[in-house]
Parts: sequence; C-alpha cells; structure tokens
Amino acid sequence: MDEKYMSSVFKEWIKNHETKDYQIIENNQDCIELNTDYGKAEIHFTDVTEGTIVEFNIVSYKDQEVKFYLHFELNDEDHAHQLYDEMVETLIELKNKKTLKVLLSCSSGLTTSMFASNLNSVVEMLGEDYHFEAVAYTNIYEEVENYDVILIAPQIGYVLKRLKESLPDKLVLQIPTAIFAGYDAIGAIKFIQNEIDQFQKEKKEKQEIKCHCCKHYNRRILSIVLSANRAQTRIYYRIYDNNDIMDQQIIIKPTLNTNDLYDVIDTVLLKVKHLDAIAIAIPGIIKENDHLRSSIDGKDIDLKNELEKKYHIDVVISNNANAAVVGFSLEHSEYKNIIFHSQPFGFGVGGQGILVNGQVVLGKEGIAGEIRFFLRRMQLSDDCEKLAWHQTGVKELVIKSLLPVISIIGPEAIALFSPMTPDKEEIKEGLLSFIPQEFLPEIYIIKESWYYMLDGITKLCLDDLNENEQV
Repeated sequence: MDEKYMSSVFKEWIKNHETKDYQIIENNQDCIELNTDYGKAEIHFTDVTEGTIVEFNIVSYKDQEVKFYLHFELNDEDHAHQLYDEMVETLIELKNKKTLKVLLSCSSGLTTSMFASNLNSVVEMLGEDYHFEAVAYTNIYEEVENYDVILIAPQIGYVLKRLKESLPDKLVLQIPTAIFAGYDAIGAIKFIQNEIDQFQKEKKEKQEIKCHCCKHYNRRILSIVLSANRAQTRIYYRIYDNNDIMDQQIIIKPTLNTNDLYDVIDTVLLKVKHLDAIAIAIPGIIKENDHLRSSIDGKDIDLKNELEKKYHIDVVISNNANAAVVGFSLEHSEYKNIIFHSQPFGFGVGGQGILVNGQVVLGKEGIAGEIRFFLRRMQLSDDCEKLAWHQTGVKELVIKSLLPVISIIGPEAIALFSPMTPDKEEIKEGLLSFIPQEFLPEIYIIKESWYYMLDGITKLCLDDLNENEQV
C-alpha cells in the first residue's frame, strides 16, 4: 500500500511554489493564505482520526463571493497538486475579472449609453475599478453573463421584478429617478456600492435547509446532486442520519470530473466513518435504473459499479430531473401525475422528470424526459439556442416542450424551473392556445431545483434499500 501524502510535506510544497502572482501567508499551522489584489485563497488543514481533510476556498474582493470551494482527503500527492494548481488558476483568473462591470439598459440603449460614458469618465478620475456599458432592453439577456450588476433606467422600471426573478444570481437595480435625471455619476456609484453590500448580506441570510424526505427511517445516507450552469459547476450534498441532516455543503468549481465525486465521498467517510448508501443525482441518461452510462468527463462510464467496487457501499444513481420530480412529489403528495421541467438560463433545450401514478417513468434505456430528441424538430420561430436569450423565445421553448407530454401523460401538476419565465400565467396563456382549460395542469414555479433533487434522490435511495431488504 502506498504511503499517505503527509500534510507537512504538502504545506512545504505550497510554500515553495509561491510566484509573483500571489503572496503566501501562513496564518497558523492549519491555515495558509494566497493573497492578491483581487482575491484571496485559503487552504485549511483539519486532522481527523484516520487522516487529514484539506479545504480550498477562494473569495473575490470585487463582490465578496465564493468563486471556488472544495475539500478532499489528503492522500495522493499528484491529486493534491492537481487540485492546488486548479485553485491557483482560478485565483489568477480573477485578475481579469477584478473590474466591476455594470450593464445599463433602457428601451433603446441611447440615454443609458450617454450615462454610461459619463460614469466611465468619473470612475477613471476617482480611480475606482468599475466599467459601464449600455444595451437596449431587448438584448439584455444576451449580455448579462458578462456583467456583475444590471442597472435599468426608470422608464423601464416595470420590468424590474421580472429581471430580478430571471436573474437571481445577479444584482439587478433600477436607477433612482433623481440620479438618472441629473446624470449624477457620484450618486450612482454610491448607490451601487451600498446595494452590493446589501445584496451580499441578503444572499448569506437566504441560506436555509429544506427537507421533506428525512422522516421515519433509520439510515445514514450521503446524497449528492451534480448541477452545471454556464458559469460554473456545483456539487450539493447532504448527510442524512436517521431523521436528521448531519451536514450540508456546496462544492464550487469551474469544471467537473469523477475525481470530484471521490473527493466528496472520501471526505465524508473521514468525518462519519459509516454510510448505509450513497445516492447521486446527475445530468444525463441513466440506463436500467441501476447502471449509469452518462457523460461526466466526455465519455460514458459505469459510475455505480465503480463506486461500489471502491467503497463497498450501496450506490443509487438517478437522472437529476427524475430526482427532482420525486422531490417535488414529496412536498405535493396530492398529485400522482407530475412533470418537472427544467429550462436552465441560457440553455436552448431543457429536460423533464416524469411521474405517472406515483412512479418515475424511465422509458427504454432511460430515454424518458430527454426532450432534445424532439424539440429541435418542432415548428419553432428560430433555432433553440437563439430563442434561449429572449423572454418570448424561452416562453416558446417551454410551451413547445410541455405540449407533447401534457397531451400524452395528462399530468395534474407541472413544476417549472425556468428563470426566464417566472410568470406562470404567461405559460398558462400560451398553453391555452393549444389545450382547453379543463385539461390544463396546475403550474408551480420553482426558484431552486437542487432542494428537490436532494430530497428526491434520497427517497429513491431509501426505496431501493427497502426493496433489496425484502428480496
């Protein structure tokens, strides 16, 4: 058996790899900082009975947001160095993103363009690291990914609520009328600074734990959800112990590979020693319910068997939309036929989890809910990827995605995760163009889908364990 990589050796390796890009500060024997002008990385070492847990965390000074977080068991030297290099790369990349980018918008973009020019001149004189651009409201969704703050003019204040709902991770503000009318650049900058502080405070206060599945069972289960958006990858996980949630964490990385799953499981096992099962909700097609042939690293892998061989623990894997529909059904037991439709921001094609008579529909080889195989062949006004950047386009995508399954399944309820279409009445109105009112299901707007995925994959895991006990 290979000798474990010691924390003292890793610490020395880190200190010997200081570069001009960052300054290393050793706060104490358990914490090392990598400091820059634009962000800070912290490396924490925690000794447990059978090893050491290492945590990497990066916070951007621009908005005080966590840009990178992971933890792993310190065991393999090459793996530790690889993760360190990935963290450092993310930290250095913040240098190119240290400027606070603000997007202004009005009906045509003309008046806000003049204000943006005025603002850029003032921040240059003040030495503030801000940059302002302007765009017409009709093009705002195509541009928002590249900006930190969205400022809309008072004349389009009626869209503020919708923009905030569509862009929950962005700070969206309406320029105060007095500031905009007087082109008060100093007032606008102070307004933005105050709102950024408040926005970050509110985001921290919003962190909460919801659970509808940890009732009446005596198992210890690690439940994991893999979720990717256009900006980053997140791994959400919980440790359920009997009727309690022991721990909940979020891993934040630019990319994802299977080693990230191993790191989560290794770290959890160092903390809790024993697990009855591991449950994983993941994007992709899951074949035969207990064999995964999905693409995490760009290739198909049988992840279930790999994990069970490595850890000798029962593993249950499900498509994340299927997990979400089960999670939603736990909150709404009054429905037996449900569609969970996920249309993430900026994606032309979503996915669906389908529940019929209280059972998840998997279909042949797990194809059920993979709407990509039909949506692009439907009569659409434009290409899916182009429609994804406009509210009317996303509305069209959602409605055309729901029509076939409503007609075939006849669901009682639809859970809709679609940040660009937060108004369920608009979706209902669109569906009524094709389906009579009496057949229309109840529609629920979902703000965060991972809560449901965690609950759902845990329920599916419990069902699997109970079924195996009865065999």
